[in-house]
Amino acid sequence: MVLMGKEGDMEMNARTTKPGGQQAGVLSKRSNGLATSAQALEPAAAAARHKGKWSTAVSHTLLASLGAGVLMMAHPPLSVYAAAVDAPVTNSPAAPVPGTTTPPAAGSEAALSADTVRVALFIETARFTSRASAVTLSAETGMTLSLRDPLGVKPLHAAKGKEAVRAYTDGFYVQLLATPDMALATSKAQALKTAGKETGILQRTKQGKPQYVLYQGPYATKAAADEAAQGSQGSSVVGPQRLSAGLYGTEAEASVQVAALAQAGFEADLAVTSSGGFAALVGAEADAAGLESLKAKVSAALPAVKLAAVDPAQGYILKRQELSVAAQGGAEAVAAFVTGNGAKLWATPVNQTDGVKVAERSGRSYRGGIEVTAYGGKLAVINEVPMDAYLYGVLGSELGASWPVEALKAQAVAARTYVKKQGNKYDIAHVSDTTLDQFYKGIEAEFPAARQAVDATSGEVLTYKGTLIDPLYFSNAGGITADSLEVWGNPVPYLVSVPSPDDGAQAGKKLWYRIVLPDGLIGYMHSDYAKDTGQKNTAGFPIYESHTEAVNIRSAPYVDNTNNPAIAKADVGTRFAVIGEEVESNAYSWIRGPYDAVKLKELLGASLPASAAGGIHTLEISKRGPSGRALEISVNGEPVKSSYPDALRSLLGGLPSTRFDIEEWGRYTIQGAGASRSESSGQPLYVIGGSGSAQAYKAEQFFVMSGDGSVKTVSSKPQFVFNGSGFGHGLGMSQWGAKGLAELGHDYVRILNTYYTGVALTKSAP
Repeated sequence: MVLMGKEGDMEMNARTTKPGGQQAGVLSKRSNGLATSAQALEPAAAAARHKGKWSTAVSHTLLASLGAGVLMMAHPPLSVYAAAVDAPVTNSPAAPVPGTTTPPAAGSEAALSADTVRVALFIETARFTSRASAVTLSAETGMTLSLRDPLGVKPLHAAKGKEAVRAYTDGFYVQLLATPDMALATSKAQALKTAGKETGILQRTKQGKPQYVLYQGPYATKAAADEAAQGSQGSSVVGPQRLSAGLYGTEAEASVQVAALAQAGFEADLAVTSSGGFAALVGAEADAAGLESLKAKVSAALPAVKLAAVDPAQGYILKRQELSVAAQGGAEAVAAFVTGNGAKLWATPVNQTDGVKVAERSGRSYRGGIEVTAYGGKLAVINEVPMDAYLYGVLGSELGASWPVEALKAQAVAARTYVKKQGNKYDIAHVSDTTLDQFYKGIEAEFPAARQAVDATSGEVLTYKGTLIDPLYFSNAGGITADSLEVWGNPVPYLVSVPSPDDGAQAGKKLWYRIVLPDGLIGYMHSDYAKDTGQKNTAGFPIYESHTEAVNIRSAPYVDNTNNPAIAKADVGTRFAVIGEEVESNAYSWIRGPYDAVKLKELLGASLPASAAGGIHTLEISKRGPSGRALEISVNGEPVKSSYPDALRSLLGGLPSTRFDIEEWGRYTIQGAGASRSESSGQPLYVIGGSGSAQAYKAEQFFVMSGDGSVKTVSSKPQFVFNGSGFGHGLGMSQWGAKGLAELGHDYVRILNTYYTGVALTKSAP
């Protein structure tokens, strides 16, 4: 056999090559394709095609190492890949375990109207958490802010076009600074903002002088605020306990009382109450003792003022002025509204086509209205929107404008059925705006064909034996959808495995070369940045060179600077051997790894069998389902513990799907004369030189070349590569498959019947 190792030991070639995947439901950032000091040249999206297991039988005369002392590096965690333009960019909705859907509570807001959807943008629940301390609202042509209760709305403020308004909840806050110096307050706020800490600046007038109060919060409890205040010199904790200094029929009357309290040196706020009146509230105390002390001070300073406890059943919204600190520096005055005692702030745009913009939600704008309130003592921000207007945004977020209208219609029906099935999943909201439910980016994501598809199917839902189905869907099935047994572990009659034309996801994807660099490092380089020199190395592999500076070399063939960072760079003129090529990883096919035993032990953790205490020597798929998806994996011959089959994706660091094969680099089979076979895993390899003497080959990594010229990497220690297809749980409708069927001429009804077996299309929910 020919073995190529260190120079001087045996015949070698210094030019090597290395091929160059991504979190369930997470997308990689796109590269702009331009090399910079921070990021090498590469295309935006990335992924590789699904392959079967590499054949382990090779000719004993064709074993070759291409590296000079090749040493495989540790590789980044598993993750998902960038979606192509016009591709479904989500893995939604997430496949829940059956029986976890909560029915709507009688009389709850989430159950008020069958044609209204409440979408949680920010909320903290046991099932979904998205945090914000405050939100900044605006609308292109203006908006109206009101206090909202079951009896209707009471207007509070008419915001002009593009006027920003700040909204948050009453609670416990850490007061960091109170100063008459606006520049000092804004500079400190800017410094904290730069450090990633959110703050606010309350603008008050006390005793005729301006005061700027820098604060952080809110915190759900006083204890949490006390803990946050530790280490902040001069800070204090303030809270939601206040006294009422009078109820009034007009805002003007209440404002006079607020001004009198402020002139006397007290913190006072104008409040709009849920009873329909206005109140002058004084104080911001964290406990009852503070409130009693405040009461004594106010009574002494202003004996004519009649103080009363604030009724905890009486909702209120404080009207304030704050300073908004820009990221670039500087500040501007903004109106601020603080909800207390369960009150709801309701923001609606003057023009519905503008929507209400939520700066903290990536600056997205939403149809309908935005409700700001408290849930569990924390800020909750809900977009309440008509069903079809919601679906405009879902389709625009899930699919692309160039997709066939029949695929869009199928998505509209599935998405409508999904949201109707949820009930008030998050108590005060039906769904979130994330791929935990359905991806929803609001108005900016909409496009005409999406609106057309929603309107054409308005009211249509899917049922099975008269009951709404769980219309699960996902990005790509990899050629065949999953059976419910493969995801949940139990049967669902309308969720069975069916063929799916998903390969459109890899159409037009570029090749990545698997290369070996002169130092023996193996990785993947995008083919756009390499050219053939016309030369070959002694093993017969072509020698290429980079024609661009600072080209990233990655462990797998896709761009993701977090989960698949560059392991090396190639400059102009850098030469390397090309030992293979892969299509850029995509929703249809992908590669993840290699991962060594240490990384796998970290990923699998407590799920590992007892035998793994001595190390991971083998990793294999021990059970598969009807579609070929992994139902069980084993380490050292023993099953890995998993709550249900699809959980394997998470256990393995976020594989795109469970439809994969495992290639082990530490195991190989040599077929000798007479068809004899010898399998090895991590055992010494001996090489007979020209003199006839045998010596152990000690390189950390070498290569096996088969008779057809393909190359397998073999390492002295076990390493594992996942070659997979599909993106998502695989249960229900494949978005790429729906596109493929539509392109074959199928209408949306036939598409839906393909993926949901035995269901009925009805005009309205039963």
